[in-house]
This record gives sequence, C-alpha cells and structure tokens, in this order.
Amino acid sequence: MAALTPSPADAPSAAGPSAAAIRVDRAGTELRRGRPLVLALAFGGAAGSGQGHTDGGRLLVAAVETLSEKRLQQLLQAGTAPQLLLSAERLCALGGPAAAAPCALALPAGITLLQLQQLAAVLPGPGDRNLLRSARPSTSESPAWPALLALCKRARLIPAALMVHAGADASAALAEAQVLHFDPADIAQAALRRAAGLYRVSDARVPLNAEEDCTLVMFREPESDAEHVAVIVGQPPADAPVPVRLHSACLTGDLLGSLRCDCGPQLQQAVARLAETGGVLLYLAQEGRGTGLANKLRAYRLQDAGLDTLQADRHLGFREDERDYAAAAAMLKALGYLRIHLLTNNPQKIAALRQSGIDVVDRQALHGQMNAHNERYIRTKQQAGHLGAED
Repeated sequence: MAALTPSPADAPSAAGPSAAAIRVDRAGTELRRGRPLVLALAFGGAAGSGQGHTDGGRLLVAAVETLSEKRLQQLLQAGTAPQLLLSAERLCALGGPAAAAPCALALPAGITLLQLQQLAAVLPGPGDRNLLRSARPSTSESPAWPALLALCKRARLIPAALMVHAGADASAALAEAQVLHFDPADIAQAALRRAAGLYRVSDARVPLNAEEDCTLVMFREPESDAEHVAVIVGQPPADAPVPVRLHSACLTGDLLGSLRCDCGPQLQQAVARLAETGGVLLYLAQEGRGTGLANKLRAYRLQDAGLDTLQADRHLGFREDERDYAAAAAMLKALGYLRIHLLTNNPQKIAALRQSGIDVVDRQALHGQMNAHNERYIRTKQQAGHLGAED
C-alpha cells in the first residue's frame, strides 16, 4: 500500500488553486450562514486576487435558501435593480424556454421572501406565476453567473441567488460590515485542488460482519468539510486488478434501510462480494447524487407529487447528476490500486475513473432488489443510461 502524506500541503501562496479553494470555502460558508458576498460588476482584476472590483459599483449576492426576512430587506435597501439568478434547469421547470445557461430575472418592487423562495424551489408550492410573468430576463449574461450557482451547490444549497447592485459609495459600509469579496474565477481554480489536495487523515482495523479483516482509511479534502472513507476488505494485492465499489453516501438507504432506493442492498451486496475476493469499497460523501441530504428530501416530496428522480432534481435547479469521481480516483492512486474490476451499473463511473488514469479492466454488475417503492427509481436510472441486469 502506497504511503501518504499524513497532513495537508504547506500553507498556500495568495495565488493558485490552493488559495482559490480556501477563498471558495470561505465564500460558501458565508452563503450557508445567510450572509451576502460582494461581487465586482466587471471582472478584469488580477487572477485570484479575490477583489476584482471596479469603481462602477458592487454586486451584492446572497443565497436565496438562507435569506432571512431581515437580510432581504437590508439587501433591497442597500442596492437597486434586484435580480433573481436561477439555473437553466429551474427556469425550464417553471415553464420558461429551454436554455443552456443560467438566467437573471429582474424582480418587481415589493418582492417578498416567500415569493423568492417558492420561485427558487426552496419552499414547496408553485410560486406566484404572475410574478414570474412580470420578471424580465436580464439582457446581458455575466460570466460570473455559473460560478455563483456552482458556489451555492458546493455549499449544498439550492442553486439560486438574489443579486442587487450597490453603488461605489457603498464601499465603506461594506468594508465596515466585513462583507466578503468573491472572485468567480476562483471556482474553476478550486476545482483543480479538490482531488489533488486529498490527504489521508487516519485509519484503523474495523472487523465487519461480512469480513473481519478490514481496514478503514479516512481521507479529507483540504479546503472543504468533505470526508471520504476507503474500506479495504481482506488483503487485495496491488499488482493485480482489484475489485472496487464506488458508493455515494445514502443515509436513508444505507443506514435506515429506506425502500425508496436500492442503495442499501447494493452496499451490502458489494461488501459481501468483496469479502469473497478481497477488494476496496470507496464510500464517497456525495449524498443525493451530489445535491446533499436536504435537497434529496426536497426531491422525495416532488417524487411523491408525481415527478421521477431526474425530473425532481431538475425542478430544484440541479443537473441530473452532480457527482464527481475525481476524489475516488485520487484515493485509489494513494492506496496503490491502479487496475481494478469495477462493481457498478453506471457507465459514468467507468468513464470518469479511466479519464483520471485508473485502468478499469472490466465491469461487474451490482443490482439491488426491486420493490413497489423503488421500481420507478430503478427504471428511471436505466433510462438515464445505467445498465440493467440483461446488459
């Protein structure tokens, strides 16, 4: 097993992916706490400066999900021209035209928190359709918009943001309030750091029912709270292809035995198979296909109302799958397992690992039992490209 550095890399400089990842983590924390960010109206500043502002004013942005009534009124009083930034998926779900990019809707005066949060799918309900019809799409698209929605997603929030323009004379007040600046260019830089900076934190022998000879190894992403676990079952040799299962966390299925999905049975089946041959289970912190537990529960309510799994996620403003397998590839490399037999029904996992330099020798199917509660879920996954029992 390959040795790993037991601690993160040395303190980063002001530029580069590591510093950008720190700034993105701080910005995401601000959004989760319901605090706004300052964004420049023009983006010509030095890369990674975290400032990038001009004398033309500032754009104040806040996540719709964590807005309070008090904060909403403060933002509306601090700026002008309020806009609601929504993803292309959410706009389509609201009955708008199909689009490939986010859109900012100019909001009328007197917008309420309830109206905003229903339009953004934070709260259930159709929202005020008259308000939606009165909202006007912005005439110009900003390169910052996809970055802002990506920041919301990284913070496990609904991808929707309120934006108001504050004049240059607001700089002193914003500085006094210690409102954090956000450079949208940091999002792309931070993405480079997530897998590259993954490091080993701790490990221990943990006997399991299926196999007593097991070791758990925990990995952490350096500038986020994401923690992933590798379960090494038996003593798989690194000089031959190793059976591997990539399993995204599912609290409802794995821990509570939910019948709405097949995650729990797949996890147990994978551990039982690895116990026979030896292998590695990677348990990835990607609940709800990367949307987080809160949004997964929101999607469940929508499924109860008639939508399928993919439609529900798009209704909330997400893509069909928000997961990323770069961390899984980094874990395998760190453990010294570069050639694998992958236990999966998902071709995207195979493609992602191969793209990251892991030699996926072959695929081994892994199917959970279908029941009255998960039948539509399983069939929807197959329609989205997952391989069935006959493939």
